[in-house]
Amino acid sequence: MKEARVNRNLKKRDLWSFASGEGASSITMNGINNFGMLFYTQILGLSPELAGLALSIALVWDAISDPLMGTISDRTRSRFGSRHPYMLAGGVLLPLTFLALWFVPSAVRGEQALFIYLLVANICMKTAFTVFVVPYTALGFEISKTDDDRARVQGYRWGLNMITNIIFGGLAWILFFGDGVAEDGTRLEGTKIHENYLTMGSVLSFATLLIILFCVVATYKFAKKGLPKLEDASMSSHVRAFVGDLKDVYSNRFVWVVFGFFGIAQLAGAIVGQVQMFTYIEFMQFSAYEKTFVHTGGMVGFMLGSLLLGIMVKRWDKKKTGYFAMLVSSFGSLALLAIFKGGLMEPVSTPLFDIKGNPFHLSAVVFVLFQALWWCGAGILIPLATSMMADISLIERLKTGEVSEGRYAAGFSFFLKAASAIAVFMTGYILKGVGYVSGQETQAPETIDTLALMTFTVGPVLMLVSFCVLRTYPITHKVLEEYRAKYET
Repeated sequence: MKEARVNRNLKKRDLWSFASGEGASSITMNGINNFGMLFYTQILGLSPELAGLALSIALVWDAISDPLMGTISDRTRSRFGSRHPYMLAGGVLLPLTFLALWFVPSAVRGEQALFIYLLVANICMKTAFTVFVVPYTALGFEISKTDDDRARVQGYRWGLNMITNIIFGGLAWILFFGDGVAEDGTRLEGTKIHENYLTMGSVLSFATLLIILFCVVATYKFAKKGLPKLEDASMSSHVRAFVGDLKDVYSNRFVWVVFGFFGIAQLAGAIVGQVQMFTYIEFMQFSAYEKTFVHTGGMVGFMLGSLLLGIMVKRWDKKKTGYFAMLVSSFGSLALLAIFKGGLMEPVSTPLFDIKGNPFHLSAVVFVLFQALWWCGAGILIPLATSMMADISLIERLKTGEVSEGRYAAGFSFFLKAASAIAVFMTGYILKGVGYVSGQETQAPETIDTLALMTFTVGPVLMLVSFCVLRTYPITHKVLEEYRAKYET
């Protein structure tokens, strides 16, 4: 059955209602990305390569669970819709499993035991996240009825991701990781105090639960409750559908272009996001207030990029928007390289003022200006790639008349998590390769210098590779109009 064309854009309140669910994703995924490696290496003493391996190995399970969840969601017929029951179930389990990553039982000690615990807890959290995020992403594809809306929906979604990350990630340095005082009266770095992580884990878990409940209720009006029953609902039919969905998604050449360019760009952003945390502490020697200022500045850049996506896509189309984002990101990162590794400014410059005993340096202001450019580009690329996947899903629906949003949402979810997981894994070995020693109060000067160099150079190099892939993306506004003219009544 061909669907009639609708040219009505979504209202802003509907965009924000849907986007609220990304707040839960932001809290949990950014919570782990921002502080997980620090917690397991600095507090529990797990080697960085094992911490990275444990946080990334669930990728194998994701490869199965994501497409499986996509098929289940597409084929579900219930009086509550096909997406919302799973959004609620996964959303309730997500904060519980997130909490377990921080509250490690006292009996779990030693590298082997810590590795196993972190691995199991991470798999459980990733499963809960899959149950929530695949139907949630598919819902975003479904509610977008115009070409512009597919960019607007994802722009608002990822913009709210960063708004939430500003509150619970950027401000975490002040809210949760204020510096302490050691027994000898010296300053104790806040990220090296165990209790700070427990407070953070508790607050973020509760906030996640509240956001999930709000999103489910606020978007329930979009639930599709009148879908026709499946002609064959047997187990063998479900299995055939799962295999068919995998074939449909992974044999689509458009999908591989998006996966290719986005996977590399996301890998760049995730590696920079992981390594920069160590650069804040070891190379730049930021105080708690400086870390808050710099980290939040990057998030503001990401948020602005995401919220402006709809305007840019409407004016330039998606491929040119991607080019612009890569240029902005690379310029910001290379500028930091020239300034702080090229000798134009020392990481610890003259203090501008003092906040409760925490000096605030000019170098922090310069750092945040150019780091915000890096993250502004990243804030454009992630929702841009998501909206591209929504375009591909629309084309498939137009051609076949089948519900396809779940399978394509699952494919995108897998590659998003795959890039992040690979980045965490690589970060562990990057830290090991530069000589970082877990649990050590100070690192060797050459280790600190190399960490900063990696922070400033890995991103632009990977962006260049991503640019080469994006050049082959063929879908434009004109191409979508041609598909509509051919298949719509």
